[in-house]
Amino acid sequence: MTFEVAGAKASAMSPEAVVRTAAEWASSRGAEVCLLDARSVFGRDHLESAALHAIRARDSRTMSSRSVAMETLLYAAGARQVQDAIRSVGLRADTTAIGVILFGSTRLDDFIRDMGWTRDDGVLNAEVKSLEAFGIPDQAARTVSESQRTDLVLEKVAMLDVQK
Repeated sequence: MTFEVAGAKASAMSPEAVVRTAAEWASSRGAEVCLLDARSVFGRDHLESAALHAIRARDSRTMSSRSVAMETLLYAAGARQVQDAIRSVGLRADTTAIGVILFGSTRLDDFIRDMGWTRDDGVLNAEVKSLEAFGIPDQAARTVSESQRTDLVLEKVAMLDVQK
């Protein structure tokens, strides 16, 4: 299964309406889409790792959810429960920066354009984002250098396999 990752800018939104519209767009093209609040995204590697873990879970029939997109959200949050994942990395009413993972052979730029958003991969960058908001205590964050902060996030993503 192929996927693409990007960042996008949008206006404030109704999260439920955006997720529904995005899912309908993707479904009509034989694809799946995972949307995240970019404030909770710690770089492109974070999203790629979550997607790869989700695909591997699907292939090994160990998914906790019904779709690769939702499984990706679980891995991106490092959470076992959908409700916790949505609370941690899901879209909110004040979300204007979005992490997008599109599974399938459709073009990601077409999706972003059709949603009325502007592509901006810079929103995925980890700088100045709070690890504590991601569920990594400040005490743990202080144990690594600034350049290794994303490693803590990737470790949390990978640990979900152990918790399953």
